[in-house]
Amino acid sequence: MFLKLFKKWVFWTHLVIGVLAGLFIFIMAFTGAILTYERQIVELSEMRFTVDKFDQQHTLSTDEVVAILQKMHPDEPHIYIRWVNREGAAIPAWAGKHSYLLHPYSGAVLREGEGVAADFFHVVTDLHRYLLLHGPAQTVGKNINGYANLLFIFLLLSGAYLWIPKRFNRSALKGRLLLAKKYKHTQQRDRQWHFVFGFWCLPILLVLSLTATLFHFDWANKALYGAFSQDVPVRERHPPVSDLSADTQPYEVLLQEAKAHAHNNGAADWYSIWIELGNKKHVARFYIDTSIGHRQELAYSLYLDTQTGDQIRTLRKSDWSPGDQAWGTARFLHTGEYFGVIGQTIAGIASLLCCLLVYTGIVLAWQRLVPRRKVKT
Repeated sequence: MFLKLFKKWVFWTHLVIGVLAGLFIFIMAFTGAILTYERQIVELSEMRFTVDKFDQQHTLSTDEVVAILQKMHPDEPHIYIRWVNREGAAIPAWAGKHSYLLHPYSGAVLREGEGVAADFFHVVTDLHRYLLLHGPAQTVGKNINGYANLLFIFLLLSGAYLWIPKRFNRSALKGRLLLAKKYKHTQQRDRQWHFVFGFWCLPILLVLSLTATLFHFDWANKALYGAFSQDVPVRERHPPVSDLSADTQPYEVLLQEAKAHAHNNGAADWYSIWIELGNKKHVARFYIDTSIGHRQELAYSLYLDTQTGDQIRTLRKSDWSPGDQAWGTARFLHTGEYFGVIGQTIAGIASLLCCLLVYTGIVLAWQRLVPRRKVKT
């Protein structure tokens, strides 16, 4: 009797919460699916600007790129440059918040801004995280999505409990695990879709929703780091760099040193090298990445002294604290990128099926709460 009442309570709680949070869960799932291949699509959009090399042409040096950026923005000493390991690849470069795509041989500006593809994904990301709210209201959007995500975790766990058939037999399990060839009516179809797709997506959606809590709540980060007996790290703050005039080593020399380091440390096939200047005085950070998408196991940072050219340190994921490693893993489990393109694809499909779960759940709730009127004859 108790189990029957408990299951009834779980059912109605599941239904009511699904109706209340359904819209926000749908938005997060749908935008998450759109963001599946964000990095690859942005990369393809930049490949369109690849240019042919003619005789006697030389690729711009890092110092020349820095000079171009400083000429356009003399008051922006914080500079990023990304070198892609491909003949004729355009050079993405940033001076502060100002973004450009430069011709690799002439230095001409091929594109100002991050491009249509990147701008589109920025909007989708803002919807995914903040419901497109800005300014002080951004916190409101973030909290709505954060608590909707917590309700989604409850829906997944309560749904798993409701999935359990009254009797474990072949026929019952088949109806919960496999789709039928025909359905008597749409209600039966929606109910089975809800059970079947919910079952197969459950582990993936649990991973996506549990890792999402780290982006919304301090207590989730404290719990993660606390599991490794660590405090949540405080972001380092450095004295602001006003200009790069104190850097005496040519940046191109430092880049060649970084390439040599990559060659001698298992990253000879690097895909891109990011250079960051102006974040910390007398330090150039080189992020050497052998993948397209910032996969932390396939990349590392090299810090060089801009006055002496000496190596300050290298930083790989294995050098991070256990808590930082766990956070980094969770970050890329959320997008599926931890497992590369296959992981992204699985996460994207699960997100799309989550949209279907929201749809079928709302339809079933409507049929339960608003019964059809009988037509008088």
